[in-house]
Amino acid sequence: MSYNALPFASVGWTAGAHALEKKKRVEGQPAVLLEFAPGFEDPHWCERGHVIYVLDGALDLVLDERTERVHAGNGCVLEPNTRHRAANAGSIPVRLLVVSLPG
Repeated sequence: MSYNALPFASVGWTAGAHALEKKKRVEGQPAVLLEFAPGFEDPHWCERGHVIYVLDGALDLVLDERTERVHAGNGCVLEPNTRHRAANAGSIPVRLLVVSLPG
């Protein structure tokens, strides 16, 4: 068993792939802190698996057949090969912790 610290407090925010996205990543680790500004809508579909915990705001997860809203204090698991993309339809930033699953 090993221990790997995730010192997010000492890592600065960096720009994400989208203009309304920023992130904190600890190199070599599967966890990332994300912030999506109001109006964020990812144009790309993802099929990686994730464990998601929403810290602030409400995250909209767009799935093939529906949209699920995950509010602060709640989370979800997206199994690998579940097509999804994220959005923030709210008026405040959404902050979330995402751990990517292997496979």
